[in-house]
Order: sequence, then structure tokens, then C-alpha cells
Amino acid sequence: MSSVNVTINQINTATTISVMVLSFFSFGFGAIGLTLNILVFMRPFLRREPCAVYFFWSTCYSLLVVFVIMPIRILSDGYNIDISTYNIVICKTEVYIFHVIRTISCWLIVLASIDRYFNSSAKVQIRRMSSLKIARIATAFISILIIILYSPMIIYYDLTYSTNGSGNIVSTCNSRKGIDRSFDVFWYLILYSLFPSLLMLLFGFLTIINLRRHRQIVPAGSGNNSVVRRTDTQLLRMLITQVFVIIIFTLPFCIVQIYGWYTASLVKDGLRLAVENLIYRVTGTIPYFAHISSFYMYTLTGTIFRKELIKIMKRCCHPNQNLMPVTQAETHNMSMLRSNL
Repeated sequence: MSSVNVTINQINTATTISVMVLSFFSFGFGAIGLTLNILVFMRPFLRREPCAVYFFWSTCYSLLVVFVIMPIRILSDGYNIDISTYNIVICKTEVYIFHVIRTISCWLIVLASIDRYFNSSAKVQIRRMSSLKIARIATAFISILIIILYSPMIIYYDLTYSTNGSGNIVSTCNSRKGIDRSFDVFWYLILYSLFPSLLMLLFGFLTIINLRRHRQIVPAGSGNNSVVRRTDTQLLRMLITQVFVIIIFTLPFCIVQIYGWYTASLVKDGLRLAVENLIYRVTGTIPYFAHISSFYMYTLTGTIFRKELIKIMKRCCHPNQNLMPVTQAETHNMSMLRSNL
């Protein structure tokens, strides 16, 4: 066996190990963190916040990423059990569902960014667009829209057959070559990676401008009004952190996708293919961190999130202690204040 073949085998082994370590790490931390996210955002104090509604449903879709997508990917990458190659129906269904779930989760954070922009506006008419009713309608609308926009994937994804290094014919679930594959890359950039990230940055920047221009939207002098303002600031901080996490973890795979699109027609040797496969699969696993890291980012940056988490832990440690009256009072105060804004 030549030294080149040895190097290729070492790279392939490193690829499998790296992907498996990242996948198991993401699954473990994601399962714990996202479950706690659900419990916190179900607290009455946060259920009445429109931004928290987007966080809650984004977490729900991220849970599907952890408990549906990741196990299937682990079986495929680590144990060569790829159910998408069993037949064409499973191939199309799996790819379609995977893309829809991840994309909806990402776009709900975009809607949260827009909600914070509405909430920080100096105009009453725009601030009123930050409401629970609109949050619920927008969540349902974006979910249906993403489902429709990804429907072409059912058509242009298919089983393709090729010969592996051992001379065996293997099947893979992939988009067809040519215009379909180019469209697949373009659609990934538009719907999941580049375009949502740009919208998050745009509305985050506009929100910061609004806050600097209109620091007196909520009149000072009232302790309760200060609570409202502090809650809004905390939610904005949590949102900005989540936005940067999404951009950081989705951008590398976006770059790799563009590179693969431009170099698809080049003739590549085995060593280059092995290196590119390593980069492709590792960067393809990294976006999972955008879905599983929200709990840890919220805990680090959101005081109100930590307080609600501590209340849940106290309730678990002292189940007979009645904390509900305090929570109901806080929720009532917040509701009354927002109705007067």
C-alpha cells in the first residue's frame, strides 16, 4: 500500500471519529439544554412575552433536530446504516424533513429579531406589532411557508449509484447533478444560512439604533416600568447572542457549499477528495451547535432566564413549596404594564 493510500485511510478514519465525537457531544448537550429551555419558556412569566414565544417554538424544532435528525445521522456516519438509501421514498422524505425542521428553527430566531425591532420602536403602531397574537400567527405562517418553499426538494433529490474504493456499487441520496444541485446549494444559502443571518444582523442593528434614539419610550420613575424595560433588554441580549451563535456555526458550511459548487467540474485525486470530505463532513456537523447551544447562551446572558431556571430547580428540590402566587403576581404585573404601553 502506497504512502498516499495510507494517508487517505488515516484521513477517512479521522473524519469518522471527528464526526462521531461532535455528533455525540451535540446530542448529549442538546438533549439536556433544550429540554430545560422548554421548561423555562413554559413559565408564566415568559409565556406572555412575544419574543419568548419565538424562542419556545424554535427550541421545539431544535429538539426535533436532536431527537430525530442526529440519531439518524449518527447511524449513517458512524455505523454505515443509512436508511435514506433503502428506497427513493425514504430518500426524499428524510432529506425534505431534515431541511424543513432545521430551517424553521432558524427563521423563528429571525422573527424574534424582527419582534425586538418592533418592540423598540418609538411609534406606538409599530410597537403594537410586538404581541402574542402576531407571534403565534407569524410562527404558523413561517412554518407553512418553509414547508412549501422546500417542496421542490422532493422532486430533484434521488438515489444515485457509484462505485466505492472497494469496487462495490453503492447508493447515495443526493440532488441530481447540474442545475438541480446548483439550485440545492443556492436554496441552502437563501433559506438556512446566509440570508437569515443577514436579516438577523440587520434587525439586530436597527433595534440597537432604536434603543439609543428612544431610551425614554417607557417613562421613568416607576419601579414596575423598570422591570418591563429590564426584561426587554435581557431578551434582546439573549437574542443577539443566539444570532451570533447561528452565524458562527452555519457560515463555515455555507463557504464549503459554495466551494464545492465552484469546483464540482474539476478532476480531483483521491487525497484531495479525502481532505475535502473531511472538511465537508465536519463543517456539516458544526451547524448542529447552532441548535443545541441556545440554553447555555441564554443562561450566560439572560438574568430573567436564570431566575426562572432557578425557580424550576427549587420546585424540583422542594416540591411542596408553593411558588405559584409569586409567579402569578409577576405575570399579572407584566400583563398590566404592557397593556398600558
